[in-house]
Amino acid sequence: MGRQAGRRRATLLGRGTQDSHLDSPRVRFRRALALCAMTVVAPGSVQYTVGRRWVGATALAVWALLLVLTGFLVWKVQTDRSAVLSSLTDTDVLLAARFGVALVAVGWIALLVDAWRLAQPFSLNLARGAVIMVVNTALVVGVGASAVVASQAIDAPRQVIQEVFTATKTSEPLKGRYNILLVGSDSGPDRTGIRPDSMTVASIDADTGRTVLISLPRNLQNVPFRKDSPMSTLYPNSYNCGSECLLNAVYTAGEGRKDLYPKSKQPGLEATIDAIEGATDLTINYHVVVNLKGFRSLIDAVGGVEVDVKTRIAMFGDTTVYKQKYIEPGKQNLNGREALWFARSRYMSDDFARMGRQKCLMKYMADQLSPQKVVLNAQGIASSSKQLLRTNIPAKELGQFADLALKSRGERIATVSLVPPEVNVVTPDFAQIHRKIAKAIRKSEANGGGTSSDPDSPSPDESKNPGTEPTDGTGAAGPKDDPMDANTTDDLTDAC
Repeated sequence: MGRQAGRRRATLLGRGTQDSHLDSPRVRFRRALALCAMTVVAPGSVQYTVGRRWVGATALAVWALLLVLTGFLVWKVQTDRSAVLSSLTDTDVLLAARFGVALVAVGWIALLVDAWRLAQPFSLNLARGAVIMVVNTALVVGVGASAVVASQAIDAPRQVIQEVFTATKTSEPLKGRYNILLVGSDSGPDRTGIRPDSMTVASIDADTGRTVLISLPRNLQNVPFRKDSPMSTLYPNSYNCGSECLLNAVYTAGEGRKDLYPKSKQPGLEATIDAIEGATDLTINYHVVVNLKGFRSLIDAVGGVEVDVKTRIAMFGDTTVYKQKYIEPGKQNLNGREALWFARSRYMSDDFARMGRQKCLMKYMADQLSPQKVVLNAQGIASSSKQLLRTNIPAKELGQFADLALKSRGERIATVSLVPPEVNVVTPDFAQIHRKIAKAIRKSEANGGGTSSDPDSPSPDESKNPGTEPTDGTGAAGPKDDPMDANTTDDLTDAC
């Protein structure tokens, strides 16, 4: 055994050969570098060649298995992406993957250290030995750091899924579509209850991901409830108790009547959903409540969002006019605070213009939140998401919705907004509204949201609210720069 080990070392270092140049310092230095490189490219190959063969064989087998698994996943993504995404949003799979990353990293680092030992760096002169030490240390640190980043990227969504997507009840698509209510909540110590700041229904084709965004103004009056809604017993002829009975007040009205929704932990939200179903004639599959402070944190977590600002946006309100701070027109990267003002500002503007800006902001974020950006900012996104979202979408549905989101990238997004002059928000014609929404959905399904010659579909210019058009601060705003364009369009990209 001793002679065999001696011969192996002699083979490694070139000793005992007739050619003395094989034992030169330069050759031994190159060989040492080669051992480091071999461990990076094929972990275990060094040990199989000049060390303990069983260790090398085991490491190489694991490495080959990982390569095969990677290849299988790449193939599976091409053939059944939804199934892969469902696995990647399964908390048990994510936990196993995190432990797997840790084990691979520990084993790889051990192989690198052993390769450094087998290279016998102390037989080299000081300079060459130092280079080998630096290279090997850099590789060890690189593997360790990569493992930490990967572990965090895996654990961050796992925590969000465990804490946010806790629902278990699933909802099947209706007429081939998922209708998801997006609510921007605006609560605070100076307010009684929650008054939704924005309400949008995303109607998504369950096969193609084509989406129609339907925005409802918060000051919509006389909203009817579905006949089977508990709220219809209180308001059988619609929510018509005067100018205070706006759509965004339904939440507070329902929250105070928990007897109507005894099985619900959020009766105010249930009442709001009933009102929106009555207003749109759509059945809501799921809801997502977005906390606006969490939204600000999310924008900051991903490094901001690039926005084409059409008109000057005031970053102050009626009670803070003295601040006189603005978001100026032009393409720019907005941080969380600025993006929130872009979405919410009404000074020098109105509810309907900001509805258009909110749709554009959704579009910008959908385009810019690439998988790479999500992975690189996973920890910050996870932290903001915990305070950002409340939803009844179950974790088991995340894979399917992630697949639909990827399908929808590059597709046209059509929009419908119930805004003046086409819709009178005080005495709205809900039969007309139902027809308008149904036509927009049919057009989206027919041609991917493309432009239609439907005479009942107004152009963006026809959707403007006379007398309340936002300006850039000088009184001038051309049609192509009007935020109202995004309220009713067959292609949100063009309008934004």
